[in-house]
Amino acid sequence: MTAPAPALPVIIIGAGLAGLTVARALHATGRAVLVLEARDRVGGRTLAVSALPGSAEAEGLDLGATWGWSHHPYLMELCQELGLQPFVQPSTGATAYETVAGTHHLPQHPSGSTGYLRLPGGAAALCRTLARQLPAGSLLINARVTQLHAPAGHPTITVEVQHEGGPRTYRGSAVVVALPPRLAAHSLQFAPGLPAALQQALREVPTWMAYSMKAVAVYATPFWRAAGWSGFGASQLGPLGEIHDASPATGPLGALFGFFAPMHPLRNAPLAQRQAAVVQQLGRLFGPAALQPLAYHELDWSQEPLTSIPGDEQFPDQIPLQGPARLRQPYWDGRLYWAGAETSVSEWGRLDGAIESGQWAAAQVLKAQ
Repeated sequence: MTAPAPALPVIIIGAGLAGLTVARALHATGRAVLVLEARDRVGGRTLAVSALPGSAEAEGLDLGATWGWSHHPYLMELCQELGLQPFVQPSTGATAYETVAGTHHLPQHPSGSTGYLRLPGGAAALCRTLARQLPAGSLLINARVTQLHAPAGHPTITVEVQHEGGPRTYRGSAVVVALPPRLAAHSLQFAPGLPAALQQALREVPTWMAYSMKAVAVYATPFWRAAGWSGFGASQLGPLGEIHDASPATGPLGALFGFFAPMHPLRNAPLAQRQAAVVQQLGRLFGPAALQPLAYHELDWSQEPLTSIPGDEQFPDQIPLQGPARLRQPYWDGRLYWAGAETSVSEWGRLDGAIESGQWAAAQVLKAQ
């Protein structure tokens, strides 16, 4: 007797936190999954870099999404299930505030990052851990999806992929698109075409963090703490508008990170000029010791084509509180679903929202099939 053909997988486009949450939830029920990721890594908008060459993974520094809060139920529960222990970002001490009149230290002013939670190794530790738990062969990186096709009269979806320079085709029982909505509308072709109202909703949702640019300076120690400073600063001069203590949870190293102001002219300057301006600013805020970093890292998310599209470098006119209702509905007769922080009804745009959306999408797939 011929063995029955294996069940088609649910195909998940994007190995960020939302997509990997979908895959984990479906795999836990015995469903086959295939995660397709265009980058050469998992994590999406979570990205941690080594503080110094050879640094331990737990000393990774966030260049992408970073924070959670204790009132984020989905994030807290997932951390517990994965055995990851968040720590409270250091925030004790004076706030540094820079104006045209000079630098001011406000000893009694509460830090702007009081109560923020981070993960050892950065928020990317969530995605690395989730990816390691998936079965072999269920995650494909360097796989850029180009087209989704739902043939009339067939209960499957065909997904066209460019993988390491060559075309591949996969078939799934359903597809979950776990990309920023604007990126999905910009980079994917759908056949048959999506309803006009859905296309409009995809294009109108701003992409969380797409306008962000982060810079991190690494030091031998978090020297500012001994001087009574929290590491938090705000500036009217820039190039960084907001600075935080980004030091690893363990070990001797210290780190300060900040956000470039949206559309700041230095974002288009040569790297050396930008780095010099950042270091000089940190010296103004935190003293001469800040002028001698051991390393400097930066990332402009508006220049990441697998996150952002042209126009995303501008700060959005408004930040939604919830994702559009149209992105909580299935399409193509229950074969096409959406996930991602921009679709969440909990904490829009944040880590908690990405997890919530992934769990919701997985539940909808299981309900329909």
